[in-house]
Amino acid sequence: MNYFDLHCDTLFECYETGKALRQNDLMIDREKISGYRHFAQFFALFCGAEPPDGISRKQVLLCLPPEKRLGALLAEAKKQFGENADWLMQCFDSDDFDRAAAKGKAAAFLSIEGAELLCTDEHIQTAYDAGVRMVTLSWNYQSQYACGSAVDNDAGLSPRGKALVQTLVQMGVIVDVSHLSEGGFWDLCALTDAPFAASHSNSRAQCRHLRNLTDLQFSEIVRRGGLCGINLYGAFLRDDGAPCTLDDALRHIEHFMARGGEPCLALGCDFDGCDVLPQGIDTARDMEALAETLLQHNYLESTVNALFYDNANRFIHRML
Repeated sequence: MNYFDLHCDTLFECYETGKALRQNDLMIDREKISGYRHFAQFFALFCGAEPPDGISRKQVLLCLPPEKRLGALLAEAKKQFGENADWLMQCFDSDDFDRAAAKGKAAAFLSIEGAELLCTDEHIQTAYDAGVRMVTLSWNYQSQYACGSAVDNDAGLSPRGKALVQTLVQMGVIVDVSHLSEGGFWDLCALTDAPFAASHSNSRAQCRHLRNLTDLQFSEIVRRGGLCGINLYGAFLRDDGAPCTLDDALRHIEHFMARGGEPCLALGCDFDGCDVLPQGIDTARDMEALAETLLQHNYLESTVNALFYDNANRFIHRML
């Protein structure tokens, strides 16, 4: 089967730990994705945002001043992609994506998680030139552009955030609303008619975490032909503290499907960005277990293929 994932932190973890993308003990490497007919992945460059109390598990990146973090992460991406060019191809647009598939190589796109990495207009251009094609407007905290839902869910985009949105849309970069406050979400909707993505977000009706989307937000993504990636992080699948299973992921998928989500649902599993996954999923290698769960619940094979690859494929061809 084919598999397209909208969000992982594997490349960032390689940067933090010195591990290699080719072979590692993380959730994605060459062997772990080798069982898929075609594999595509948005590799996120995490902003390294520092929480208000100054404590963060991401200590390596935080040793760099903010204006140098982007360059360090882009250099890591270039290094890792170059060392793995025999099986993986960095993609800048849909034509590259098609060429990667034709060559039997994994397709690697770059995204930024937390626009605070883009300190200046020069940083925005540098990121674009290096291949960044999706930008999450916020991470968990307040930045010069936006606010994460974890801090103030009513906060809107700042004037600089609104200008950033307009710049990204004009450049053809996909705007990503995962982590963004609801106020920021609706500010974005007022600024542009362009489709956008929630690269790794679930349903708040099924798990009352502010990181998840309300039904009204999801309906807006559907209305404008956007894309939403199902996140497998346990904290976003259920809110009672019990161990999560693939049935919990199924609940979120079914909730979105019932609200017209079949053409815009994808996967954004958050591999290497979370530490609690559903039972039966340890790495990207195990994702066929989710496909089997869906098929056992009488989902059509075409619907499963759409979730795993075809919807993201179509979105990429529309946007890039």
